Amino acid sequence: MARTLRQAGPERSNRLIFIGAVALAGLAAALVFVALNNSGSDSKKADVGATREVVTASKDIKAGTKITDEMLNISDVANDSVLSGAYTETKGLVGLTTKYPVQKGEQLSAAKIGQTAKDKVFADLVPAGKRAVSIPITEITSVGGLIVAGDRVDITAIINKPTANGVEQASTLLQNVQVLSVGQTAQQLTAQVDANGNPINDGSAGARPKDTGAQPAARSITVAVDPQEVGVLALAQEQGKIYLSLRPVGEDAAVPGLDVPRSLPNP
Repeated sequence: MARTLRQAGPERSNRLIFIGAVALAGLAAALVFVALNNSGSDSKKADVGATREVVTASKDIKAGTKITDEMLNISDVANDSVLSGAYTETKGLVGLTTKYPVQKGEQLSAAKIGQTAKDKVFADLVPAGKRAVSIPITEITSVGGLIVAGDRVDITAIINKPTANGVEQASTLLQNVQVLSVGQTAQQLTAQVDANGNPINDGSAGARPKDTGAQPAARSITVAVDPQEVGVLALAQEQGKIYLSLRPVGEDAAVPGLDVPRSLPNP
C-alpha cells in the first residue's frame, strides 16, 4: 500500500522562523554588549593613564607663609587625583599667603592659598626681611601731616650730645624708608585671591590706600626697616626727636653724607 507524504503545516513553519529570529536577535545583542564593554574598558584604561599639570609645593610650607617662586613646582598628576580648585600655573601665586600648612609635593589649591580683603592681616604688608616699627609724629615732624602709606621718607634724628654745652646734633639715620601706615590707615594688600579663588597680584605686597588725604592729627607712622635698624630708631626716640622728610616719587637713590652729624655754628 502506497504511503501519502504529509507536508508540514504553515503553523509549524512560522514557529521555526520565529525561533530562528529570536536566536539571531539574542546573538546580535550579545555581540553589541561585548563590543560596548570592551570599548568602555579601553576608555577607562585611557583615563587612568591620563595626567594633568598642576602646581605643587617643592617643600613643606607653614601656615601664614608668603609664597616665593622657589616654593613651587609644576607636576604631572593623574586626572582622578587632581584636587578641586588646584592651580595649573604659578603665575599670580607668588606673594600670596598660605591659610593652612602645605606639605612637600602637595597640590596647591584655592582652599589653602590666598587672602581676601576680609582676612588680610597687617603683617602681610611687611616686606620679607624687614620689620615694622612705629615712630611718634606731630604735624610738624611729618611734613604737615601730608605723608600717606606707600610714600618713601628719610628719617632724621636730633640728639642732645652729652657735652658740657649740651650741643644738639642732627643726622639722617635712614634713607628711602617705606611707609606702611599713617595712624591706622595702612597700605592696601594687593596679593589676594578673589571670591572665586583666582589669584590677584599686582606685583607688590601693598599699594597706596584709597584715602590719601592729609592726616595732621595722626600720632604715629609705621615704617619698614632692616632688623638691625630697629635698635637705632628706638634709641633715637628715647634720646632725641625724629623728623621725617618726604621723598619725590621714584627717587630711590641714597644721598651721600647725610649721616654725618651736624650742629649749629657757635654764636
